[in-house]
Amino acid sequence: MFQKGKGGEVEALALGISGDVAPNLLWRIQNGEMPDNLNPKVWWVLIGTNDFGKHKCSEEIVLMGILRVVEEIMHHKPDATIVINGILPRSSRPDGKLVGDDKNNDDDDKVIDFWPAIQAVNENLQKICEKHDQLEYFDADSIFIKEKRSKKYIPSALMKDRLHPTALGHKIWGEAIVKKLSEILNRDKKER
Repeated sequence: MFQKGKGGEVEALALGISGDVAPNLLWRIQNGEMPDNLNPKVWWVLIGTNDFGKHKCSEEIVLMGILRVVEEIMHHKPDATIVINGILPRSSRPDGKLVGDDKNNDDDDKVIDFWPAIQAVNENLQKICEKHDQLEYFDADSIFIKEKRSKKYIPSALMKDRLHPTALGHKIWGEAIVKKLSEILNRDKKER
């Protein structure tokens, strides 16, 4: 999907590290892991979920961490478009619900409702992207969130552990990414 030599529509290089958090990514960018000769037209950034999960950071800290990473990329690559992928939905509930029921449930003590905080960060990221020509926001919520009886949930077919996309989840998400990238690259060609 992301290799033209293998039939993909776009050429891409994944630089993500499993379990990464924004401060570590920022440090790596500031300390040489962004080579001067690596100059893609588009940088795609997805970071933040582990800041919530591992370090239990507040919405404000997660937002600031993402924005600092983006700011650093903008500093090093001022001619590139930067796409901020909204933090993907996640759930620690076995049924995949994003938020627990209002009724008192002993199982609710064992889970954390990440979704309200993720939504708040994503809404802020989208607003910020709307104000900057160099930034684009990508919302993957409609890919991974479904609704049943007015409750939003993550289907196990798309995220079995309710955190990491399955092969099917990656395929659908990847197709949406390719579509967005094609729109950006075609728009950039027309503007030249």
